[in-house]
Parts: sequence; structure tokens; C-alpha cells
Amino acid sequence: MDRVTVNITTEGGSRPTEIIADLRSVAETLFYPMKLVGFWDERADMHLCPQEERRQPCPHKLPPSDPSFIEYTRTLQRERRAQVELVFPHAGVTVYLS
Repeated sequence: MDRVTVNITTEGGSRPTEIIADLRSVAETLFYPMKLVGFWDERADMHLCPQEERRQPCPHKLPPSDPSFIEYTRTLQRERRAQVELVFPHAGVTVYLS
């Protein structure tokens, strides 16, 4: 999977958006015609989980030493054909596109 980091630095009182919907729009605009297939918000400790959508336990938040642990990127590559991981460090958000 390709990984792209978008660093936004400001001088002064302006602050870049941290809203997932805004970051999704930016990601989809930069990599048109790709679409969002997942996201991970580190600060809110939430993500778009395919397993939870199927009412299964989430394997992504388990400790890596747990045999049931699965990396989130691997799940998105397999189940949603994610090709680009777009990291927004200022927001603590990673958006995945396919």
C-alpha cells in the first residue's frame, strides 16, 4: 500500500481542520477517482471497522501479541482493496482510499 503524509503547518492563529469529513474531501480530491474505504482516528480511538459492521468483535484494537489481532491496514487491503494510506499528522487521522 502506498503511504502519503500530508503535513499542514501554520504560522499565526489559524488552525487546519481535524474533521474527518473535511479530511475525506481533501483525500478524495487529491486522489480522484479513489474513494474512502476506511479511516483511523487516533485521538478519538475510533475507526471504520468491517468486522464491527458484520457484528463481529474488532480484532484491530487488541494487543499485537494476541493471536486474534489483525492489522487494520491488512483488513482494508484484503476486504476493501485499499491502495493508498493518507496520513494527516496534525489531526491524528489516517484515511484509506481505494
